[in-house]
Formats: sequence, structure tokens, C-alpha cells
Amino acid sequence: MTRTNKAYLYLAPTMIVLTVFVYFPIIESFRLSMQRVAPFGNAEIFVGLDNYTRLLGSGEFWNNVMVSVFFMLGTVPVGIGIAVAISLLLSYPASRLSWLHRTLIFMPVVISSAVTGVLFRWLYNPVVGHLNTWLRAVGIEGPNWLTSGDWALFAVTVAVVWRQLGFNVIIALAGLQQIDNVYYEAAKVDGASTFARIRYITLPLLSPTLLFLVVINVIISFQAFGEIDILTQGGPGQSTENLVYSVFVDGFVGTRFRGLASAQAFLLALIIIGFSFLQFRGFRKRVYYR
Repeated sequence: MTRTNKAYLYLAPTMIVLTVFVYFPIIESFRLSMQRVAPFGNAEIFVGLDNYTRLLGSGEFWNNVMVSVFFMLGTVPVGIGIAVAISLLLSYPASRLSWLHRTLIFMPVVISSAVTGVLFRWLYNPVVGHLNTWLRAVGIEGPNWLTSGDWALFAVTVAVVWRQLGFNVIIALAGLQQIDNVYYEAAKVDGASTFARIRYITLPLLSPTLLFLVVINVIISFQAFGEIDILTQGGPGQSTENLVYSVFVDGFVGTRFRGLASAQAFLLALIIIGFSFLQFRGFRKRVYYR
């Protein structure tokens, strides 16, 4: 057996798994996006790009796009900002017990999105939930978080930020530990304050890590599903129905529109690719690689 054949043999298990669970579903989903599939049968009619044009002309689809974008804007900057602040505290003021703090902060990462949804559903309960109980203790009457169109998306955003916080902190902390202490010592000699060192040394040298966190968190925010399903099921109305949840509803709930759901999935993929491209282009001149 030649070395080339051996290489293909070693690659075969991985390629088989990728073909069965990744490549074939992608191809099949794209094929379905060009079909009109009978809701309660297997009859299919080729309609070309009709599903895509139907979606692009639908106000419901654009509402779901806006919900996804607002949800991303609520989770990514806030989540990364809090994570960087905590990682700075773990690196300096709280460094003695940082191992304990890292463990406590990272714990939500290992919790599934479904468990996170159940925990926050309990916290948001308008009668016995801890959040409204704490608010009443200071004289504030809390809203019904999950059935209010004004607060539902905010409530889901908080749950996702909390669950993702541990991952962001660990990545940011790893980036901080790669910064050579020589830069800080030189800045101290020059009389730079703590905030000046953070602004002119830490953040520029942490920019590759921040770019990674932004890209990953944007993708995660667009794919958020578990918390939405457990907490609000896309409601009230469609105030928390993002594109992923819309794909789930159209493809698996009630009268199924699998062709339409597949088309939405591909449009979502294009949106994620577009945002990732814009992030790499936008941050290209602001990222400093040592």
C-alpha cells in the first residue's frame, strides 16, 4: 500500500462522518430550499428560487431578522465588555483567589441552554421569582418579564449573556496572560495611570482575542435557540422569534413548510457569513499582532 493510499485510509473515518452528518445534510437542505414540500406528505414540487423571493418579500421574515440583529447587539458588546472587565479583575486585584473565581465563573458554560432557560424562567416568575422579590424589597414592582413585549427580549438576552460569560472570561483571561509584563513596567516608569495602561497597552494587545470573541459571539447569538424556546417560545407575539426559532417553527411545528425553513436556514448562513466578513474587514487595521 502506497503512502498516499495510507493517508486516504486514515482520513476515511473522518470523511465518512463529515459526509453523513455535515455535507449530505447541507446538500439535502439546499435541495429542499428549492422545493415546495407538502406539509403532511412527501410530495415535492420544484419551485426554484420562489421560497427565497417569498421570504425576502415577507414582513415576518424581516421582523425575525431585526430580532436576531437586536439580540446580537444586546448580547455581544455587553457580554464581551463584562468578560474583559472580570478578566482584568482576575488578573490583578483578585489574582490570589483567581482559580476559585475562574471555576465559579466558568460553571455556567457546562450548563445546557435548556437548563439555563429553566433556571431563568424560575427567576423571572412574576409571583414567586427571586428577581421580582428583590425588586419589591426596594419598592419597585417588577414587570412580567416573559410575557411583556417590552421586556421579553431583554430577559432572554440576560440569560444568554450569563451562560456565555464563563467562556468569554476564560478566553479574555488567556489573552491577558500573553501580554508581556515589560510593557506595563515601562509604562509605570513613565508615570502612566492604571486606566492609561489598560487603554494604551492592554486593549490594543488584546485586540486579536477581542476579534475572536466578537466573531464567535456573533455566531452564537444568531444561533440562539434553547433559551428562547424555554423562556418565551418566540413570544409574546413575535418579539423574541429570531431566525433560528423561525426555522424550527416552519420546519417542525404545526403545518410544516420544510422548503421555506430550508431557505431561511441558508439565508441565515449568508447573514452570518456577511457579518463575519464585515468584522474581519472592519477590525483588520485595528488588530495588533505581536
